[in-house]
Amino acid sequence: MSHEIHSTHGIIMNIFPEGEESVIAECLTADLGRIFLHIQGAKKIQNKHRLVVFPFSFVLIDCVQGKQYYRCTGIAEWKSNYKDLINVSKTRKMFIRQGFSMIQRLVPSGIPIPDVFAAFESYVSQMLNSDLSDEQARILMLVAQLRILGILGYWNSDWTDNVLNKAGKTFEYVTNNQRSVEKLIERILIDTQMHNRIDV
Repeated sequence: MSHEIHSTHGIIMNIFPEGEESVIAECLTADLGRIFLHIQGAKKIQNKHRLVVFPFSFVLIDCVQGKQYYRCTGIAEWKSNYKDLINVSKTRKMFIRQGFSMIQRLVPSGIPIPDVFAAFESYVSQMLNSDLSDEQARILMLVAQLRILGILGYWNSDWTDNVLNKAGKTFEYVTNNQRSVEKLIERILIDTQMHNRIDV
């Protein structure tokens, strides 16, 4: 166990209660990968951290590694998105979680893959800030899943995060070939059940 303080950008994806006053936050981070973060006293009304600890919050985290969890020593807002979250549909939130569940499945906790974080951060930002219909949001999820699978080496791709632009050619291609794209993603994910997760 190290007492080194790590500072990293992250996105809070899940929050679990820990005792009467604290929480464990599952976060995807730029420098530490997917981590579980113990936030002491986060449920207290007077706790300053309480205002930034919610699902899909973009945060700057200071933490030290503990035996079971990372221990939060400081957390602050990185990008303000609370107002966007109030207005975003349940469908879009579901699509964000589906994208994250693929990362949970394929990338072990504690393994940082900066390109995956960057792609997912861009995806979540688009979901929260863009004027998308539910169908366009579903297309964006497919594009993001393919982008992340390409980063992880599950298919041959020279895509960049620019493919997440709904005005781009990739978005149009996926729109016109939805079924084949869905089958490709499904096949890749089925294949991963037969093998170990990525080696990094």
